[in-house]
Amino acid sequence: MKISESWLRDWVDTDLDSTAIAEVLTMAGLEVDAVEAAGPELPGIIIGKVLSVEPHPDADRLTQCLVVSGKNETVRVVCGATNVRAGMYVPLALPGVKLPNGMRIEAKPVRGVASSGMLCSAAELGLADQSDGLFELDNDARPGQQLREYLALDDTVIDID
Repeated sequence: MKISESWLRDWVDTDLDSTAIAEVLTMAGLEVDAVEAAGPELPGIIIGKVLSVEPHPDADRLTQCLVVSGKNETVRVVCGATNVRAGMYVPLALPGVKLPNGMRIEAKPVRGVASSGMLCSAAELGLADQSDGLFELDNDARPGQQLREYLALDDTVIDID
């Protein structure tokens, strides 16, 4: 059984750190198999809002998207996902960001159209084994917000056997 440390802290008022909590649980007769981060680090992955989607002039399966990256800043991103549409909130990796799979994002032309980032799927972020398109976020997401913060991944999971 996996338990969120933040959930546990909602029920038990303690100043113990994650390791000490695991030791207390073990001493209480529960076998703790692991104490691990709730998700990947995802440094620099922010939330973007797709403003517009237009066909790519030189590629049938690509689109060019205008994306709000925060504080009224917009970037153009070339995208190959079939589920991209105006109005959706998605994870956005800007140039300089390194994805969990090791890919470094660069600002570069894609088939002749400048692209300043990448819209991401859950699989590309290491949040799923596979995905069919972009990771669509709820409408309460804020462009520019760190994805890790939005998904509440700044937590620890305690795995009890």
